[in-house]
Amino acid sequence: MKRLSRFLLTLLIALAAPALALAQTVEPVRPGDRTLGAADAPVTLTVYLSTTCSHCADWHTRDFPAFKARYVDTGKVRVAFRDLPTPPQQIAIAGAVMARCAPEEKYDTVLEALFRGQPLLRAQAGPASEETVVGWLAAGGAAAGLTPDQMSACFASETSFTDVETRAQQAFADGVNSTPSFFINGEPVPATMPSRDVAAFEPLIQPLLDGR
Repeated sequence: MKRLSRFLLTLLIALAAPALALAQTVEPVRPGDRTLGAADAPVTLTVYLSTTCSHCADWHTRDFPAFKARYVDTGKVRVAFRDLPTPPQQIAIAGAVMARCAPEEKYDTVLEALFRGQPLLRAQAGPASEETVVGWLAAGGAAAGLTPDQMSACFASETSFTDVETRAQQAFADGVNSTPSFFINGEPVPATMPSRDVAAFEPLIQPLLDGR
């Protein structure tokens, strides 16, 4: 609990500070990133997200399936996911821990379940109850086939929280302060892009595929 409190303080200080200029480039894939798609894909889409971010949920549940079918499943694009917990941070951190608790090939499955379960967190007046949060997390873990004992082990491990803390701090160092944020082959996707559907990404990705 003390570690979680220190982490929340770090996040609050970072969010209260003047916004950093978005980094010109980032490493498309880092050790420890959760990835989806072929390792030798010519294009990498790096996504910074939060499990409590409604815009992340909208993108992942509404737009990402078509993107995945067109680019990821065909071996053209690899997706690298990075954590940046947003309010309510405690719940977002717990969601990130649960997603990373699953085997890497099931990470996206847990994300999908957590994103689709977000309405449960907002169904009651005021902050979500502990029972509601536990149910939300358990549904995410169950989607990946995790047992209650496996889930408990993840949350009992200090390393689980340390990993999320380190990755969030790196995101701030990258100049990322909102979610979802996207980079293509390390280059930032303009925040002014009118939508995040597959058609919006096509003019950014297709020239890279044509020039490979």
